[in-house]
Amino acid sequence: MTEQNKIMKIVNELLKLSDSLVKVKIEERCPLNRNIGGKYNLQEHAITLYLGEIKKQCELLFPGKNVFLDYTAVILAHELGHATDQSLSTLVKLQESTEEPLQKRQIDFLIEFQAWKNAKGFVPNISSSFFNYIKRHSLEYYYSEINKYYAL
Repeated sequence: MTEQNKIMKIVNELLKLSDSLVKVKIEERCPLNRNIGGKYNLQEHAITLYLGEIKKQCELLFPGKNVFLDYTAVILAHELGHATDQSLSTLVKLQESTEEPLQKRQIDFLIEFQAWKNAKGFVPNISSSFFNYIKRHSLEYYYSEINKYYAL
């Protein structure tokens, strides 16, 4: 089975498990020139996975390990976590209407945290330590952004 077929198998399994009608697109690179493995678009109800970026992240976090497919499943699960989050639309509106920078960062964190919380249920066969390592790394940015407001 080719890598592309394996990825499509993961996509189909997770879509079925999540009971979501979200569209999933696969691209090689993120057009924003950022190292993000996936992106959920609320307006289009669509997820885009960026395979080249996922491969870079795998090499950074798990150098020399063959974890690409499991890592891809975790990234897709996280994006499905956004797609299935019933509070996402409300949180996005709140974030957009908030003027205070710390509150904006806190809402950003909550949006990401909720997606990770939802994601775990979509990848029950992925080890918790593997999942949590990726989650922790992903949330580091949000922690550091919030902590900037508490630095003395």
